[in-house]
Amino acid sequence: MATDFSLIERSFFSTAIADTCRAIRGGSYMGAFTLSMCAIDAMAYLRNALPSKGSRANFMTSVQDWIVPLNKACRPDVIWALRCGLVHTYGYANAMRNCGMRGYWYTNDRPADHWGETAPDYYTLNLDSHVAETTVAAFNFFESMPALCAQRVGLEQEFADRAGRLNLVHKFALESVPGRPTTVKQSILRPPAQFGAMDQALAPLDQAAHPAVTDIAGEIRKIYPT
Repeated sequence: MATDFSLIERSFFSTAIADTCRAIRGGSYMGAFTLSMCAIDAMAYLRNALPSKGSRANFMTSVQDWIVPLNKACRPDVIWALRCGLVHTYGYANAMRNCGMRGYWYTNDRPADHWGETAPDYYTLNLDSHVAETTVAAFNFFESMPALCAQRVGLEQEFADRAGRLNLVHKFALESVPGRPTTVKQSILRPPAQFGAMDQALAPLDQAAHPAVTDIAGEIRKIYPT
C-alpha cells in the first residue's frame, strides 16, 4: 500500500507543530522552545539521513538541510547544544561547551535579535522567529519527502514505519456486540485538512506553495498572551 504522505504530514503538524503554538498561546514560552526542538528531532528521526550515525548527527544534518537555507546565521551545533540543554536539564548541557558557546539568551517578539551575538559566542534565539523557521522547515521537509524516498531504496517503507512510531492523537469508543464482551475500539483521529484549522498561526501554510518564514512569524506574534 502506498504511503499516505499527506496524512503523516498533517498528523505531525496537528501535534508537534500546533502544540508549540498552543504553548505560546498559554504563555509557556520555554515549553514552546522545547517542543520546537523535539519537532526537529522528530524530523531527523523520520528522515534518518545518516543511518549509521546517532541522533546528534541526524539532528544536525536536518538543521543544515532544512533550517540553514531559511537563515544562514543558524548554526546546527548551537541548535543541538540548546536542544540538549532544554530536553535534558532545562538548562546547561556539555554540548554547549563542546561547540564553544559561552552563553545564550531566549527571547520573544524581538525578531531583530534572532541569532544575534550580544558578545562573542553568546547567542540569542527569538521564539517567534525560531518557531516560524522550524515550521517552514517541516513544511518543506514533508513536501520533499516523496521525492527523497524515490532516491533511496527502502526509504519509503522505513519512513512509513518510523512515522507509525510517532505519537498520534487517537480516539476511543466502546464497541458492544450482542453475545460478546464489550471491547474498546481505537482509531487514529484524523487531523484537519487545513493547517489553519490546527492553529490560526499556521494559516499561511494553506495560502502558498512556498510559505515565508516572515509570514508565519508575524502570525505567531499575534498569539502571544496580552
